[in-house]
Amino acid sequence: MMSLVKFALFSFAVSCMCAQGASLLTPQSFPKNANDLSFVQDLSLDVAGYGPLESEYDASGRCISGCTYPGITIEEELQRDAQNTAMAYNNLPQYGYIFDGRTVRKDTEPAAQLTAPTTSITQMPVASVLSVRTCSPNNPSIPADQKIPIGEPLVGGPRITSPYGARVHPVTGKRQTHWGIDFAAPMGTNVYAPASGTVAAAWTDSTCGNGLRIAHSGGYETVYCHLSQTLVKNGDIIQAGCVVAKTGNTGRTTGPHLHYAMKYNGTRMDPTQMVGRN
Repeated sequence: MMSLVKFALFSFAVSCMCAQGASLLTPQSFPKNANDLSFVQDLSLDVAGYGPLESEYDASGRCISGCTYPGITIEEELQRDAQNTAMAYNNLPQYGYIFDGRTVRKDTEPAAQLTAPTTSITQMPVASVLSVRTCSPNNPSIPADQKIPIGEPLVGGPRITSPYGARVHPVTGKRQTHWGIDFAAPMGTNVYAPASGTVAAAWTDSTCGNGLRIAHSGGYETVYCHLSQTLVKNGDIIQAGCVVAKTGNTGRTTGPHLHYAMKYNGTRMDPTQMVGRN
């Protein structure tokens, strides 16, 4: 009898342990935004393409949300990005471009072509580019064989409503940093890939809305937010100049526009000169 009681107690304990273990294996939902996450979570989100669109700072000028790490100042954040942007410019000659101090342009006297890296730290594959464009519609101002994101994702040179860097937020009225460029664009405007690449992420969150990230050659990446429609899916190989999405008003916005951002080796960079503005 005692043996039966012990066996019953043992079975009950095992079943409880199994139930507890099963609860630990319950799939967890992915965070919807990067605000107030731990440093490790912030880095994971940033690499995955779910990084915040701006940072928030307290009265003393120290970052409290959406920043690289708590307590960093606007000036320190912008200096960090400026250093990464300079590193990205140093990679341009491999593709026949140079930064002349004002904007990125074709190098009229290119040096001997170097072997370009084919993976970034995200280890995303790089698209094979065809000599003949195969997509429609397309942006005719973007060469079909362009491998790095030079030029604008919209046609017609739309107005920039919010530049990259420090700004006063249009909703909160507080000084913030804006990690991209906002282009004015009516709902449903075609968005074009400025270079060949691979779709690394397509997602929806409460800040970016419908978002898209494309990995290009040499560690360059482009990010698009507030889309009304995404026309490509994760893993798609796309060609330079092809339409990939349509502008919208999803996420945290004050009206229809395109938020366009760039990364180099997984870290933010200033896209202003890369799109041809200064």
